[in-house]
Amino acid sequence: MGGIAGIRYFVDSQKFDAQELLEAMLETIQHRAPYSQMHNSHEGISFGVRYHHLEKLSGAMVYDKARDILAIVDGTILNYREDYGFKGQFNNDAEIILKLYKKEGDNFLNNIDGQYAIAIWDGKEKRLLLARDRVGCKPLFYTTFDNGVVFASEIKAILATKLCPKSVDLIALNNFLSYWYVPNPDTLLNSLKQVRPGHLLLIEGGNIIEKSYWKFTYKQDEKDHGEAYYKEKFLEVFINSVSRCIKRYPDCGAFLSGGLDSSSVVAVMHELKQAPFKVFTGGFKEEQYNEIGDAKVVADHLDLDHHSVIVELQKDLPQLLEKIVWYHDAPFVDTSAIPSYFAAKLAKEHVDVVLTGDFPDQLMGGSGHHVAFMSRCQSDPFIYGLLRNKMFNYIVTRMPWSSGSTSTIDRLKRMIYRETFPLEEQRIIMNMPVPELLKRCLYSSEMKKMNRENNPLNYARSLYQEVDDYGLLDKLLYFDTLSYATDDLMVKVDRMTAAHGLIAVSPFHDLELIEFIAALPEKYKMKNFVGKYIMREALRPMLPEYTLNKKKKGFDMPVEEWLVKNNGQYVKEILLDAKTLNRGYFNKVFMARMVEDFLNMKTDYASGSAATIISLLTCELWHRIFVDA
Repeated sequence: MGGIAGIRYFVDSQKFDAQELLEAMLETIQHRAPYSQMHNSHEGISFGVRYHHLEKLSGAMVYDKARDILAIVDGTILNYREDYGFKGQFNNDAEIILKLYKKEGDNFLNNIDGQYAIAIWDGKEKRLLLARDRVGCKPLFYTTFDNGVVFASEIKAILATKLCPKSVDLIALNNFLSYWYVPNPDTLLNSLKQVRPGHLLLIEGGNIIEKSYWKFTYKQDEKDHGEAYYKEKFLEVFINSVSRCIKRYPDCGAFLSGGLDSSSVVAVMHELKQAPFKVFTGGFKEEQYNEIGDAKVVADHLDLDHHSVIVELQKDLPQLLEKIVWYHDAPFVDTSAIPSYFAAKLAKEHVDVVLTGDFPDQLMGGSGHHVAFMSRCQSDPFIYGLLRNKMFNYIVTRMPWSSGSTSTIDRLKRMIYRETFPLEEQRIIMNMPVPELLKRCLYSSEMKKMNRENNPLNYARSLYQEVDDYGLLDKLLYFDTLSYATDDLMVKVDRMTAAHGLIAVSPFHDLELIEFIAALPEKYKMKNFVGKYIMREALRPMLPEYTLNKKKKGFDMPVEEWLVKNNGQYVKEILLDAKTLNRGYFNKVFMARMVEDFLNMKTDYASGSAATIISLLTCELWHRIFVDA
């Protein structure tokens, strides 16, 4: 766990000092891990790693001189085929990868499980292989230039080489303002891409070939084995997953919010470790947002060593937003990054590794919107069903409507517009930081044209079409698993823990567990509008009733209060600054009105919400940090 970086270049046309550039890349991501190592080859290969003291060097980089194969890895291999005679320490990840690659070639990825980004140089084949784990826990970016390829765990490391042009991808920017994030494989820069989860890239000469080695797919059993079977099987598979994490990191602690997900992880850790261990919680002084008390219920029940931190940001929010944008490599809307940042900082003072509870919401329907839309599926008025057809949608989406206020007529426009879409698409529309009808007010004429020609909803539709024959819940979960989890949730966890050099591993990313849930009938994911039903029942004997029945908070926080009451002037200084307005993205007059209305608390979720303001603030901060600089 740490970071990787590298340059593949053609020696005959080299115009730079590769070692110097690699040193700059590794220096830029030094926060990810304290130690670094490089390997430079006369073949035009410069590889580097950042790694932790609890990993031997061979755990991150290994070179087979006889075969001229160099392998580096960021992450953790938690499971692998054991029939190849491995006898060394379990944490020699690069050794495992090298040995499997020599035996299986590109198919080696089918024989490992974990959270990883991998680069392999095969000198005999004269090719570079880049690969990313199945669900995108670990990041891996790359760009091509005239005489080669640069890759790294973070965008800022690639930018440090000055080999990557900084032209902004306006389609990606538009998608960010629709989804909270830029869907992979794109980034906000035209010249820079991500390796997609479950994929590998083969780079030979000037050619790049992308291959998929795994994709999340529903494989539901033809026979329903019954609730008792699935409950017992879930617990068995989940215990196996947590056990693999503890075997790799015996001294790990855990994040604990007091919700079902993190509480389930620590409950199984408690059963396996048979000794108190450290758990960490971030909370707020505002009682309605504070989860420290909920976490304490679980910690006391299991006799855990509980540590917590109160996040107070009345005056320090501007500096924190700038810091998180820098660590994030991107603008962000998911403000749960804020308590995650402070919880990670606290944890690093005590441990090097934490287990997290990330991912079950997206696999089994634990979020509020999953419950809300399943309820609507059964109880929406008959007239809504009439509106949801292609003819009405065609007419309504082409009407010259816009909506930038909370007036009755604007609310009515939004309701009619929204209800002409299928429920799974409404899930996207209702969650947009800058909704479609608001874009028609906020965008400049150039951005409006680009938005019309590149409808952001087409991306979600392409995923929904892959599961067109499944029920609504599975459609919602499929999108969340392949998109939201990968490009928002995993990004947040990786960047906020890496900011402090903390290793984070989630047992819910275990392949055996994911494939078990992929075969789970929909009715055991949610029952009577109770999400994560089979998980809840499986863990019931281990957890307090309070925890099992508590309402999900999901790291809500008083962002609107922080912005309006304490940082209104900062909001104006950034969003109404000439530098921001002259980028050509937004209508200057409407931007001024929207900001004023927001600060006077005259906006709602679709006319200039806190999510809208955060998205625009962090977008501008990203431009200033990464593009202007």
